[in-house]
Amino acid sequence: MEDIEINKNNLDALPQKKVVYAIYAKDTNDGKPINCRYVGETDNLKERTNKHFSDSEENECLKQFMRSNLTKILVFELLPNSDKDERLKKEAEWINKLKLKCNK
Repeated sequence: MEDIEINKNNLDALPQKKVVYAIYAKDTNDGKPINCRYVGETDNLKERTNKHFSDSEENECLKQFMRSNLTKILVFELLPNSDKDERLKKEAEWINKLKLKCNK
């Protein structure tokens, strides 16, 4: 598992790889991820995260969070040899264990 603080200006640092990921707010006291907003899977993390920051984001809850002034942390697990079904299974596991604000 890896994590990175994200904003519109540092998305080029993200891998263009298959992952399962979660988007959190950053705790202002200790800098750790808190209040998971969203869990997803993708075959290109950089492209997908760019979409979350864009006007074309369809999830209104997530769109509002991504536009907010809160600091965001992206936690992800690289799954380079996975297929979509494997990533969806892992995504479901993450969703089941996290208290999410924006997944529906």
